[in-house]
Amino acid sequence: MTGRFALRFFNRDVEKEYRSLDGSVRRLVDIGLAKLRVRADELGKPLHDELAGCKELKYREAGIRVVYRIVGEEVEIVEVVAIGARDKGKVFSSAAKRLGSPSGKDRR
Repeated sequence: MTGRFALRFFNRDVEKEYRSLDGSVRRLVDIGLAKLRVRADELGKPLHDELAGCKELKYREAGIRVVYRIVGEEVEIVEVVAIGARDKGKVFSSAAKRLGSPSGKDRR
């Protein structure tokens, strides 16, 4: 499925979070990521405060959240900022920390 949006992970930590997902959970997340490639601007719940500009996808049954944002002007890119359990907002804390890191967001 090709789409309007390119998809990338914010940094290696997010890629590790993705790769560490259980197989069945990863399949669910893969379906969501495929949808983001096509209609990232229409999906997700907008976040606020330090995560303004980001959105979240929830996988209630699996207990997982994906935090992402759309970046880029020429080519729109969906940047996955954090993937984690729905555990007392830890995924939001992780995303906020990554977005606020002073040295170019701790990228590859």
